[in-house]
Amino acid sequence: MKAGVIGLGHGSRVLINSFRLSNIEVYGIASKNKWKAEKIRKEKKIKIAYRNWKLLIKDKKINIVAIAVPSVFHIEMLKECIKENKIILCEKPLGINILEVNRIFLLLSKYKRFFLIDYIFPEHEAFKKFKKIIDNRKKFITDFVEVKFNTQTFINKNRISNWKSSPKKGGGIINLFLSHITDYLILFFGKVSKIKSKVTKDGNFEIGMVCMIEFESNIKASIYIDTNNSRKYHSIKFFSKKYQLILKNNGDDYCKNFTLNYIKIDKNNKKLCKKIKFKDKISNFNQDARIFLTSNIINKLKMKNNSFSRLKNLNRYKYNENILNYCRQSAKKESYIFIND
Repeated sequence: MKAGVIGLGHGSRVLINSFRLSNIEVYGIASKNKWKAEKIRKEKKIKIAYRNWKLLIKDKKINIVAIAVPSVFHIEMLKECIKENKIILCEKPLGINILEVNRIFLLLSKYKRFFLIDYIFPEHEAFKKFKKIIDNRKKFITDFVEVKFNTQTFINKNRISNWKSSPKKGGGIINLFLSHITDYLILFFGKVSKIKSKVTKDGNFEIGMVCMIEFESNIKASIYIDTNNSRKYHSIKFFSKKYQLILKNNGDDYCKNFTLNYIKIDKNNKKLCKKIKFKDKISNFNQDARIFLTSNIINKLKMKNNSFSRLKNLNRYKYNENILNYCRQSAKKESYIFIND
């Protein structure tokens, strides 16, 4: 099995290394920047560098195509991948608006090969353990969850305008950051009943966001994102009637160094804290943790086709894209959006 990578930003930093960690040869790369593509080809000892991405997709030696370019180009590339019967790994968000996203899902619904988006957090053992504990505990109508995500993006720090700073081109805080959080919260707590979002700007740059979500299970979530904060931090705190569950990390890599604590509340309202162990395979990984987690996703692409798994994943991605669209609507109106589907 051989892979091809289109786009050499995230593609070069993460995806090439992830494929190799999964023992899949990266046979070809593609970039409109001929000099950059040739430089990376030599550095990483890749067989061929294409300037035209269509030639990479048409290459019969390539079985898996990873798409790591701005969302505005996704639909055309996905069409070509489907035409050439490739297994697909795609960056999020899928499209630049909900109409384009729906067109993409219509194409993928008829496609029999694997298609995955690199939502990495559900691949983390700490998140798997968090979900297992939540699933095995009684729920109460007063339960709520708080998510905090702090980072300082390169574009906000240096005030650089490019596609990542433009929501219309697939960038912005909802597309690049909230998408990860809603993906794992939906996996944890199920379908959403209503949403309220507000995005904070500094000039033309989106630097923060508050999002309130209510789930059909009656659990309420508060999400706080700060993309102009030099102190990186990622936490999920679940508060229930009889216990609390706190998953958090501190450090430069927001995918590493998580701790998970279970706090039991007794009849006298006394709190007893217990550190929960999980198989932490990432802390000793001396590269970008995204490489490790994306490799876990790539390992799924190596599996034989399973129509149930394929459709289940597709429905998961489609639902999350719809929720993100409601978040955009709410941010414009600064009011609650009620969800019927």
